[in-house]
Amino acid sequence: MILLSTLLLLFLVTTFKFAQSQPPLASCDGFYGCISSLRQSDCAPGEVLISGASLDGCCPGCRGGQGYMQVCNVNVPNRRCAPGLKCDRKCLYDQTTCLHTIHMKEEEEWAGWYPRCNVDGTYASRQCRGDRLSGRCFCYSEDGRRLFGWDWYKNAATMTCACSRRRAKLEAEGRTTVTLHCTQNGNFEELQCDSGVCWCADEYGGDPLIGTTVVHDGLWKLLPCYNATLHGDSYLRQCESAAFAQKTIQKRFATRGTIGVTFNAVRCDYDGTYGAYKIENGVVYCTWRDGKKIGSFQVRSSMVSSVNCNCARDTQIFQEAGIPFTLSCGGNGNYEYLQDQNGQLFCVDGDGYVVSTDVRPTESCDKFIYNSEFYDEE
Repeated sequence: MILLSTLLLLFLVTTFKFAQSQPPLASCDGFYGCISSLRQSDCAPGEVLISGASLDGCCPGCRGGQGYMQVCNVNVPNRRCAPGLKCDRKCLYDQTTCLHTIHMKEEEEWAGWYPRCNVDGTYASRQCRGDRLSGRCFCYSEDGRRLFGWDWYKNAATMTCACSRRRAKLEAEGRTTVTLHCTQNGNFEELQCDSGVCWCADEYGGDPLIGTTVVHDGLWKLLPCYNATLHGDSYLRQCESAAFAQKTIQKRFATRGTIGVTFNAVRCDYDGTYGAYKIENGVVYCTWRDGKKIGSFQVRSSMVSSVNCNCARDTQIFQEAGIPFTLSCGGNGNYEYLQDQNGQLFCVDGDGYVVSTDVRPTESCDKFIYNSEFYDEE
């Protein structure tokens, strides 16, 4: 018995000493979390600011590696590519992460606009163009797609795009009847209804306001944020009602075993107004928020995947703001990349912002436009 007790004591002492000799496990759950003011500009040339690169993975930090087009080897630590690049014998742009744009910026030939990135490699929700007086900011998804939502640069300080991102995520997950309402700048409208419930929402994140409750959608008029003049008798707006009716009919056909029934889908924006274009009789037309056609912009429906009508809509936006609109639109309502003003050629991108000046007549604008085919290295 004494021998057994001695052995047990020896085991406990040995275990305690072994535990003392081991480094403590990294923990990022401290009360204050990570406090860091690092910016990409603080990193050395060739380094990229990424999340989890310092303090045992708890804080962002600068990390380097092989640069663009340098020889690489994923199995050799000092031959691995820097964040934002992928190894295919040489380091190429990794377009699955926003961080590749940092390397594009460092390329001497790159003169165009590039987006802002978060340290985790996703795209910042708000991307701004132009100057603070007449420039604009647009909502973007985490993977770099322009979403519904914009505002003038000078008014964009409180623009979170949280509503636009939330709707886009739900739709990407397969939901076809999302009814969240976003404001023009991509934030949440104050009164929200979705999935059978309604609530008064915080405009920046969409959560129910403190002191209010979530109610069944049949009781939405009892919410303190309901305004009879503003909201009327129906939460769904004209475009949404038409789109919802289409989806209901299609669902009924499918329930009865009838498939292949198609409609010219009603497209609505995230604020419930009509989308940027509609399709009628095999033709795509650019449309305004009220569903009316804008000018004579049109193209065959087989080319709908390339249509955004950004230029057509901007003619209306600038007119309403009292700002002269001097750029040229293509016949499909998109911006013409190559612009000519008084004989001077220059390039703009799909949002209508200048990316290069003094362009030669034979020169392609693609090399100056972010995410164009010029940078497709596959």
